[in-house]
Amino acid sequence: MGTTMETAPQVMADDLAEPERGRDFDWRACWYPVTFLCDLPQDRPTRVSLYDEPLVLFFDAQGQVNCLKDRCPHRAARLSDGQMIDGKLECLYHGWQFGSAGRCVLIPQLYPDKNIPESAHVRAYPVAIRHDIVWFWAGDPSGADPGLIPPAAYPDGAEVFSVTFQMDLPYDQTYLIENVIDVAHIHIAHDGVRGGGLRAAAKPLDFQILDSGLSGFCGTYRSVGLIRAEGSPTLGGAQVEFVAPNLIRYASKYRDPDLIAGLDLFSLPLGKNRCRLLYRKYSNFTSTRERMKPRWLEHLSQCRILEQDMAVVVGQHAQIERLALPLREVWMPIKTSDRLVIEYRRWLDRFGRGLPFYRGFATAQNSGPDPALPTLPSDRHILHGRICATCGRMHRRLDRAAAVLWGLAGLALLAAVMLDDQPTRIALGLIAAAAAGLALAARRFWTRF
Repeated sequence: MGTTMETAPQVMADDLAEPERGRDFDWRACWYPVTFLCDLPQDRPTRVSLYDEPLVLFFDAQGQVNCLKDRCPHRAARLSDGQMIDGKLECLYHGWQFGSAGRCVLIPQLYPDKNIPESAHVRAYPVAIRHDIVWFWAGDPSGADPGLIPPAAYPDGAEVFSVTFQMDLPYDQTYLIENVIDVAHIHIAHDGVRGGGLRAAAKPLDFQILDSGLSGFCGTYRSVGLIRAEGSPTLGGAQVEFVAPNLIRYASKYRDPDLIAGLDLFSLPLGKNRCRLLYRKYSNFTSTRERMKPRWLEHLSQCRILEQDMAVVVGQHAQIERLALPLREVWMPIKTSDRLVIEYRRWLDRFGRGLPFYRGFATAQNSGPDPALPTLPSDRHILHGRICATCGRMHRRLDRAAAVLWGLAGLALLAAVMLDDQPTRIALGLIAAAAAGLALAARRFWTRF
């Protein structure tokens, strides 16, 4: 039976018009989140990028985080391939060493009586640590005011419990922001997943945009007709905010003003079709059970949710970029589902034309299919475990445990073959079987990190 005009979704026809262009957003004159401080290795350099511009992070001898251009001035080798020696970053190729602020402090091949030339130093980017996140400033260092970093979502001194998580994703930042600002998909795409949604809760959404401009936009939303579980805190509303260029912030508003809960989703545009998500969930009424849960266990749930989205978003991204048409000609958005998504894409239309690449609702820049683009990784360890101290440690421990168990199984089996005592042979055989079973289990669990 066809949809009648009375029951048809209200298409956002008013948003199909050409947007009014505003002032271009200066993507260099802002702070970018790189990693949670607890996940930044102290014993080796860390490779990262901003819009495909290679950068490297490392701890210097004073314990300060430095961010440099990832290119040795000698022969253009990647400094991130190097090693740390006494708080200095050494290039793997010829041993040039760099200290704080990118100063070259050693050139082994230079005569002892020669000074290191100024051209041997590497460009450094201002770094700040805020909210346990490492940030760097991409533009003129004179403008690097840490006060421009978005403030914490909750008042100073508030006793909140938070969970942090980060993951690299094989699509560009605009598709990530679109995905995480899309409230409507949660109860369908993540039905039944822990930390996800429930299909029965998928309802029409009522949105109100409160403010919109060069620095971003904010609004409220509520589910129409949703009956909440008995015993849950009484919700007065929910607020969502886009803080340009890299933060989506959700905050629940409860009737009890003392209750605090929300979600901060930071992102870093690593390059074309690559980005990083930094996730922080917080609350001041988290249950004891949740507080005691290991960090890696929460990460397993978040990886599963993002991998569910990844399958959809990668396909969506490929379709849209292949068509190379304005989104307003491809989509059929409705007011009770897509208001925030359209608001973000139209923000790109109005202010994003200074970005290296983007796709707005009606305009785009340097987008479209890239036949030279290599196949992007989807392996969980590459996307998450490699940049997570907790899950990376679990990955290594499980790998070692599996190797030890396989060795134990082999020794027990060899001993059983060599001995004549039947009861002992049976016992050793059982030990070998148990060790092999545990090794297989450890290896299977290892693939989840």
